[in-house]
Amino acid sequence: MPKQFTPSGNRVAALAALLVAALLAAVSCSSARDDSAPKPVSFPGFQDGIVDADGISMHYVKGGQGPAIVLLHGWPEDLRAFQKIAPDLAEDHTVVAIDLPGFGDSGFAKSDEGYQALAVAADIHAVTQGLKLGRFDLIGHDWGGAIALAYAVEYRSDLEHLTILEAPPPADYLTLVQSKPGTFWWDWLANGPKDELAEQLIDGKESVFYGAIYREADGAIDKAESDGLIAAFGKPGHTHAGLEYFRQQDTGEKAVEALITTGGKLTVPVLGIGGEHSMGASIGSLTTRVAEHVTTDVVPGANHWVLEENPTYVLKSVRNFLTSNR
Repeated sequence: MPKQFTPSGNRVAALAALLVAALLAAVSCSSARDDSAPKPVSFPGFQDGIVDADGISMHYVKGGQGPAIVLLHGWPEDLRAFQKIAPDLAEDHTVVAIDLPGFGDSGFAKSDEGYQALAVAADIHAVTQGLKLGRFDLIGHDWGGAIALAYAVEYRSDLEHLTILEAPPPADYLTLVQSKPGTFWWDWLANGPKDELAEQLIDGKESVFYGAIYREADGAIDKAESDGLIAAFGKPGHTHAGLEYFRQQDTGEKAVEALITTGGKLTVPVLGIGGEHSMGASIGSLTTRVAEHVTTDVVPGANHWVLEENPTYVLKSVRNFLTSNR
């Protein structure tokens, strides 16, 4: 999941210990990791490429022609999260889906601090500038939503529209975590044990750890996609990079909040999409704190994985929003 966290020193040690013990127990049942290198992910009719972002190789896929749309995935996924809507959007748009730093086929940040929201937003900005997209629509799910919001407050003049799926604004994520004890167990695992214990427990047991998360999508993430993602996160350094997004967000999201305070609410039209059984309509009410013009939509029957659970509804919602705000 996305955004703002409590400092790791405030984590409940007992809960962290229970989570570690549970993972250790599950690990004993796992199979060995498949170390075969997965091929770069792309979509039919799309071409993939690399843009250098101050020394970081940023992988993207690009397809279609027309007004530009940039897609940012969440954790633990990569740009394949948009495989069910990107080809349709490309029928009348230039669509660019980007692997965030440390995910998929993008390179790693130069330091752990490079996974803070504004630092990643700068990497995305390097891609959009390198591809000469001009003004564009930005869509982000989960962590991609957090990065999309950071991008919007830092590079306000770049955007025509902003769509955030299942990602509350920075200061609101802490409240969400506290209101649902045990739901965001991966957050506690990432921020609880010290000395990268989480990485040591997960290494070689990616099918146990990530498989448990993907199963929460109730079959919406099929075996082929799940296997591909598990293989991708099995590559050295990728689990650490993903967990660092969580570890860096206390500092990183405070910086985003500071920009909102000094720069004022966003004036770009914003669409907030929540799953009926996850964030629901609260994503809209929360987003009004940071944006002036907010439209809210709820994906019926969906949990957090709205792009996989009901891509047809998400696509229709996005298209209606873009059309009504042109």
